[in-house]
Amino acid sequence: MISLNKKEKVTLYILAAVSFTNILDFVVLMPLGHTLQETFNMTPIQWSAVVSSYTLAASVSGLLSIFFIDKFERKKMFLFIYAFFTFGTILCGIADSYNFLLFARLFTGIFGGLINATLFTIVGDMLPEEKRGTGIGILMTGFAVSSAVGVPIGLYLGVTIDWHAPFIIIAVLSSILWFVCYHRLEKMEAHLEDRPVQGSFFSPLLNVLKNSRQLKGLFALFLVFFGHFLLIPFFSPYMVKNIGFQDQQLTWIYLCGGLATLYFSPKIGKWSDRYGKYLVFVIISFITIIPALVLTNVPEMSIPVVLVFSSLFFICGARSIPANALILGTANPKQRGGFMSIRSAVQNLSQGLASFASGLIIIDNPITDKLENYNLVGICSVIATMLGVFMFKHISDAKAHRERMKNLSAE
Repeated sequence: MISLNKKEKVTLYILAAVSFTNILDFVVLMPLGHTLQETFNMTPIQWSAVVSSYTLAASVSGLLSIFFIDKFERKKMFLFIYAFFTFGTILCGIADSYNFLLFARLFTGIFGGLINATLFTIVGDMLPEEKRGTGIGILMTGFAVSSAVGVPIGLYLGVTIDWHAPFIIIAVLSSILWFVCYHRLEKMEAHLEDRPVQGSFFSPLLNVLKNSRQLKGLFALFLVFFGHFLLIPFFSPYMVKNIGFQDQQLTWIYLCGGLATLYFSPKIGKWSDRYGKYLVFVIISFITIIPALVLTNVPEMSIPVVLVFSSLFFICGARSIPANALILGTANPKQRGGFMSIRSAVQNLSQGLASFASGLIIIDNPITDKLENYNLVGICSVIATMLGVFMFKHISDAKAHRERMKNLSAE
């Protein structure tokens, strides 16, 4: 297995820091769900709308971006998107009503989803196939750190001081990182050289629609993220209302889960490069069934038991590392930006629809003050995940990985 050089590692950790702010802006909203629902007197469907507004806006912007994202140098495009994302986070930090918050999440989602696509595109352009699992593993540490450090701190500030505080801090961090990226990231314009003449404005989209491997991969990714995100929007409210957690105690779930993911994400990336991306994805997907069913079906659990299974659920979320590496391998460099925008749009669409779906399934019983039907959400999550495993088989790297390992051993 080929190792990353120092320059590649530095760039990846800078991108992981950007990913940290991007993901934290999204995930910090979840544990604040109980606080925000009480502050603005939201119904379950209104809360689902706040969560899904970000992802649906990101999905639309991702689809529209495919027509222009590959026509610009990567660094300039990234800096432009990140600047407006930072402004959107500021809007969230000053929102004083439900409608303002909904608008702020929509605005931030437009650019937040594009950041995700741009980061994966840069990794794909920078690293060859045999390094991408490791590279995406490092990039995904941004999620782990946001869960282990960012969410607990954000939740503490949101509960003890004011729910606006986490968003203001994220905006400050993003502003600092923007200048770091401006000075440290290198220009990436190889994809602009010898570009083929495009037949029409819609060629980037038509190229994907004509590629059966990419279509199957995108549908598989949709199922995986849909299944995973079904559980997310009401996880914290369920822990508070049904299991008996206090708002402050939710920090332990994200701290333990984040630390576990921080430890395993780089390893999962390396295992993907060493043993095959599809094989690692399948194994983790089957393990996911355990926490998904336990956390949604057991009516009473002690805090330590919840922490064990919630941490396992967090770790299994890292199956997106081999999944994204498989998806990334289906696009050529000159079309990678547009394709990864579609990938990001599909991911955000799946998350938005999952949020709405869980909001329709969940019932907030006013008599018992508990959430009902969360067990049905867990079953739907498992079904979607298993369908994703089946669909990803169509872009499996098993054969190519065996041949690559055979060639490396022969050298």
